[in-house]
Amino acid sequence: MHLPALLTWIGGVAEESAVALPSSEALINPNTGEILAESRASSLEQVDRATAAAHAAHADARWRGMPVDARAEILERFAEGLEAVADDMAALDALNSGVPISVTRLFAHSAGDTVRGAIAHGLALGDERSLDAGERDVRLRRVPWGPTALITPWNAPSAMAVKKLAYALAAGATAVLKPSPASPFSAQLVVRAAAEAGVPEGVVSLVLGGGEVGAALTTDARISAISMTGSTPTGRAIAAAAAPRFARLQLELGSNNPAIVLGDANIAHTAASLVSGAMKLSGQWCEAPRHVFVAREIHDELVAALEAELAALVIGPSTDEATTLGPVAFSARQEELHAQRDALVAAGARAVEVGSPPATGCFVTPTLILGERLTPASEVFGPLLLVEPFDSPVEAIELANAGARGLAGYVYTSDLEAGRALGCELIAGEVKLNGSSVLDMAPGSSQSFFGSSGIGGHGDRELLEFFTGVQVIGSDMAGLPL
Repeated sequence: MHLPALLTWIGGVAEESAVALPSSEALINPNTGEILAESRASSLEQVDRATAAAHAAHADARWRGMPVDARAEILERFAEGLEAVADDMAALDALNSGVPISVTRLFAHSAGDTVRGAIAHGLALGDERSLDAGERDVRLRRVPWGPTALITPWNAPSAMAVKKLAYALAAGATAVLKPSPASPFSAQLVVRAAAEAGVPEGVVSLVLGGGEVGAALTTDARISAISMTGSTPTGRAIAAAAAPRFARLQLELGSNNPAIVLGDANIAHTAASLVSGAMKLSGQWCEAPRHVFVAREIHDELVAALEAELAALVIGPSTDEATTLGPVAFSARQEELHAQRDALVAAGARAVEVGSPPATGCFVTPTLILGERLTPASEVFGPLLLVEPFDSPVEAIELANAGARGLAGYVYTSDLEAGRALGCELIAGEVKLNGSSVLDMAPGSSQSFFGSSGIGGHGDRELLEFFTGVQVIGSDMAGLPL
């Protein structure tokens, strides 16, 4: 397929990315290991100009000063533009991330509705409303903090870029988008669609590159808010950079999400749900169940059922319609997963590999890691599932709440009341009972990032509000005693 040029966009205008990266950093096809394209990055001078464009557009209010319904009209055209290129985004994301195209197509074809959701929330919240102050004119205003940095991961490239950008724009913020250097292609289509929709020049920029570009962007005093989804080490670096100037942060980071399986759980349903959740997006899903704690009396039965579910996966190229588990996104990810598996085995665990992936490419064999007191050194972000027994619900909670947790949790049981009570003890922003879907459980769902899983949280209204501060302005009350 045609790969878009890796351009830098300064305020909605494309130009060549100035830095040609070495062949060791070339973009590869994770299905084969072959080189897809030379990788390019924005220069620090380009990053500076992109930030300056966002700063100037915020300062002169060309976007935030536009009535919210006028912004909504432009964003509707943005939604339509994304729908026109949905198939291309899906193909590029499958090629960049290793996620099966059947999944990337679902993400890409929901992009327009993601923007429309941001429009609806923006119109409902509004930029200004009057407060009840008698005859005095007192108003509450929502004011964008200033230029925002939007830093997106490689596992769901277009979906995360669209979500962050749509809500930033709906809030009236200007934005500089930086996709992962491992998955830069679909961001080109997203930013082009925004420019063609009529988003004013200066409001949206796109910069490319790795840590050096990210550091230049997040340490810039002109960047007032940062929304980032990615690894915990990167999140810590961003938080440290933002702290001196108190830049607003939303950071969705790593979490080895626990799943507690009680002795009365339906074994077949639980195994199917755990494998479905753990293997989604080729195992590269931040809220996937990672660490299963199962009642000792059903441990062996559950392990056998998990093996059977893993054996039913169709392992193959991410571009194949029949594939249910593709490769991981790049070779360094593959190597890290193998190293995590080997370290756990060296510490006494047993690895059970199931299936036969292709010999070439960035494939990782679906693997159960069995043992007790399993302590991975970092987030397990791929098709590995840790399983260990517990002897009481109290012990299960203690184990589940230890380590790198806080994003999601799961409980499997036939007693929903007991499961809900147990789930309330988990340190996690979202706890699902007897399921592992990607989607929210109900309209209006929201969750905080607990523990080490980040700063801020999920929720459409909360995301919109993240990009703005609240200002009250009006005539003061006369004759007050103090």
